[in-house]
Amino acid sequence: VAAQRPYFFSHIPAIADQCMEEFYQLTGRRYQRVMGYRVEDADYLIVGMGSMLVQAEAVADYLRDTRKLKVGVVNVVMWRPFPGDLIARMLQGRKGVAVLERTDQPLAEDLPIMRETRAALSKCLENGLAGRREEMPYPNYPVYAKPQSDLPPLFSGAYGLGSRDLQPEALIGAIENMLPDGKKKKFFYLSIDFIHAKAFTPKQEIHQQNILDLYPGVHNLAVRGSENPNLMPKGAITVRMHSVGGWGAITTGKNLAMTLFDLLGFEIKANPKYGSEKKGQPTTYYMSAAPEPIRMNCEYYYVDVVLSPDPNVFGHSNPLTGLKKGGVFIIQSELPTPAEVWNSFPDNARKFIVDNEIRVFFLDAFQIAREEASDTELQFRMQGNAFQGAFFAASPVMETAHLTEEKLFGAIRDQLQDKFGGKGARVVEDNLRVVRRGFDQIIEITEKSLQS
Repeated sequence: VAAQRPYFFSHIPAIADQCMEEFYQLTGRRYQRVMGYRVEDADYLIVGMGSMLVQAEAVADYLRDTRKLKVGVVNVVMWRPFPGDLIARMLQGRKGVAVLERTDQPLAEDLPIMRETRAALSKCLENGLAGRREEMPYPNYPVYAKPQSDLPPLFSGAYGLGSRDLQPEALIGAIENMLPDGKKKKFFYLSIDFIHAKAFTPKQEIHQQNILDLYPGVHNLAVRGSENPNLMPKGAITVRMHSVGGWGAITTGKNLAMTLFDLLGFEIKANPKYGSEKKGQPTTYYMSAAPEPIRMNCEYYYVDVVLSPDPNVFGHSNPLTGLKKGGVFIIQSELPTPAEVWNSFPDNARKFIVDNEIRVFFLDAFQIAREEASDTELQFRMQGNAFQGAFFAASPVMETAHLTEEKLFGAIRDQLQDKFGGKGARVVEDNLRVVRRGFDQIIEITEKSLQS
């Protein structure tokens, strides 16, 4: 067992570096054991692993542009052997380092990455203590000869617990916590409110007060950012769909995404929330298409278009949340007239629509699916395809991309053929007619009175 270290373990870092370099030469895709983004001149660093990092890079750019804060990102690509020598060089002399991890570890001294990072920096301090009097104990590690300036303040954050979404706001909060006027919490949770700033009901207010009485400092465990900016690329179109599990929202979203890709050549990123346990329950599907890579790995808060195959969406959520001024809202409704559909919306929704100049459309996708589906079992799933047609009729995509109906429906047919071709030509034609009718039969609500 002991022989593994000199004969195998100690060689892995060099072998990994060599393999990653060869991979780069073959593919043009660069990987390193640790990768940095704008770290050269950074005062503050976010350290982490996985999908959070690309979003952290977008936040770093935003804070540099808007607040002149020199923020960088350190991506721990290789976990074992832990690249402590490389990380220690990147962290030396920084004003603050936030190590963010998608986990919590009960009863541990630190979370996993933070634990390894502290161990690596302690080796640098030992090198500094050795000085010139003796050989450095860790020759591959830098020397922290001046701990007060070389050793950065470390802050540990946990995010994503309980599948909590990580918005840009949370990453901004992690940076703000390290600033000279920040709260400088050494350990914190992101995207979790132990205590809401404002209770929604008297019962909740009593409940929260009981928690504070028993755990007076619990609210200090949470960190929130001061803003949640829209970091989508310029020219992006972002869609949120509110549907019901088992109604084919995921299929509709995939077809819509692939059609946009075929027509525009855009980068596509989608984030569906679904699972077998969600059948019959509200589901949400997020999708964005942009002319450049999308660096947001979260539920899209700011959207251009909201599709709601769920006719009861106002009963359990607010589908207008985050809808931009001048955006588009399309909802399923069996009501016969625009006035009746408009009056079915809550008062606060109608006010938001008027104040923000939202264009509102409706269609009866269920009726379309009933009339066009050869197989009655497919009616629920096919109604979502009507919303694909409605999307192109109501959104600005066709106009901005200079698309003709012929080109649009040619691309849609190709997607349906790829998706359903194995089930026969009739299924493809049924779905195509549903999309076509969704495109043609969508109705806009133009009279938007706030008087019931």
